[in-house]
Amino acid sequence: MTPFARAERAIAARSSDAFDWANYFPRWRARAAVLIAFSTAFRVLIAATTHTANGEAYYQAWARFPSASYYDHPPLVAWMVWLTTRVSSSDFFVRVGPIACAAIFSALVFRLGERMFSARAGFIALVAVTILPAFFVTSYALNPESPLAPLWMLALLQLETMRRRDEWFRPVLLGLTIGVAFLAKYSAVLLVFVTLAYAIASPTMRRWLKRPSFYLGGLAAAIAVTPVIAWNVERGWPTLRLHFVERVSSIGPATIANHAWHAAIGQLGPFHPLVLPALLFSLGVAIWRSKSDDRFRLLALASWPVLAFLFSAMVRVRDPESHWTMVGYIPLTIALGALLDEAFSRGEPSRALRAYVFACLASSIVAFGAVYALSQSPRLRRAIPARFYDANKDPFNEMTGFAELHAALAADAAALGDDTVVASCQYALCAHILTSSDDAPRVYCPSATRTEFDFVDRRTPPTNAPVLYVTDDHYHDDARELMPERDCRPLAPVRVERDGVLMRTYQISACAPSEQASR
Repeated sequence: MTPFARAERAIAARSSDAFDWANYFPRWRARAAVLIAFSTAFRVLIAATTHTANGEAYYQAWARFPSASYYDHPPLVAWMVWLTTRVSSSDFFVRVGPIACAAIFSALVFRLGERMFSARAGFIALVAVTILPAFFVTSYALNPESPLAPLWMLALLQLETMRRRDEWFRPVLLGLTIGVAFLAKYSAVLLVFVTLAYAIASPTMRRWLKRPSFYLGGLAAAIAVTPVIAWNVERGWPTLRLHFVERVSSIGPATIANHAWHAAIGQLGPFHPLVLPALLFSLGVAIWRSKSDDRFRLLALASWPVLAFLFSAMVRVRDPESHWTMVGYIPLTIALGALLDEAFSRGEPSRALRAYVFACLASSIVAFGAVYALSQSPRLRRAIPARFYDANKDPFNEMTGFAELHAALAADAAALGDDTVVASCQYALCAHILTSSDDAPRVYCPSATRTEFDFVDRRTPPTNAPVLYVTDDHYHDDARELMPERDCRPLAPVRVERDGVLMRTYQISACAPSEQASR
């Protein structure tokens, strides 16, 4: 080759490198790192400037009673908060675990998108999952989904690795990951079916069905979940009864139709009304391409069966929560990243596509900023039309006033005697009173339904102890129905105001055994 030809080829190579720089993965990794750092900093800001809500306090209360499992959920969320609160029991350290889990989850989302398609696809997937409200809230609030999300992603990464590589230990790592994910939330069992479906449907994965290590992975998963199984066996399977009997509503065509409608509409808020249609479109494309592309086959099998199962569960129960379907959307963010990456690679995106992406990003930034501003200044809620605001559904109302409530309870307990205890009617409110007061006086929860308090001997207050019974604007069951053996008289209410806005009113009643009250 002549020197001129070599120079010409070198110039062409440099031009090619310059042209492909937009897809050169170190650049997109740097952008991903910046996004993860920025979003983590925002979560830290929220955790540091707001208090825990009732639901978070319920899981925090579990950590005060270490156990192999719990009534509502497996133990990982309680173990996590127990660990982080060794440093401090403040609200911020309660949320350190979810914030760390969110950062790991974000990194794994980018990594899966990068490995399956491109670094740019991984970055787009990361952006998509960051702006989804359900993932945003669970990225700082204490909840079982916070440890579940990174473990779910790790399982998908293991499956993607098994598709391409042959290390014998990969199925064992996958099994351990699924088992630990089951300790976070029971829906992780769906990863078993995703694994089996993909191993059967994928020509490149079927080789694992003939290898002993694939079944060792199942054994590893079974060993990992033994704490939950042992806890339930010892107590007569209360968790199974809760989720498959006690929470199930009467099934009829009208009930199913009503629940299905509300479950479907309920997806719009948690998964962004603008982004959700794109995710569902990506699902359709993934299913179509799964016929010939093994990458989309994995994404399709990890999404639509999971969504279908969780949606059917939401239709059957009385109290579904719209965020249950979160894990089913994770693979669709990867698919969305791949499709947008393809669109950008074909040249300048259309004006409509650019406008759509801008609307998704801008609306998310405005919404997150507005929610944070509302958390810091209750006066802003006056700008919300009354028909769009429900104080009972405002989580910020649950985060305030417990210092004032604890002070009132301490004063009332001192007047009634050293053996006075506190009680309330709803498990999350009971837990919030317990954690905010450090369980002094001791807190009991004689609620209308069975809760975790039943399993730690905190359901029924001591027979002869005076009881301070607490209700609020949202939870106000009649004390006479929950404690019929006692007579109660109302004390002064505790009104909680912030910036001139009434946030919550707590009503305390003094309850004494009936025979003492009659004297």
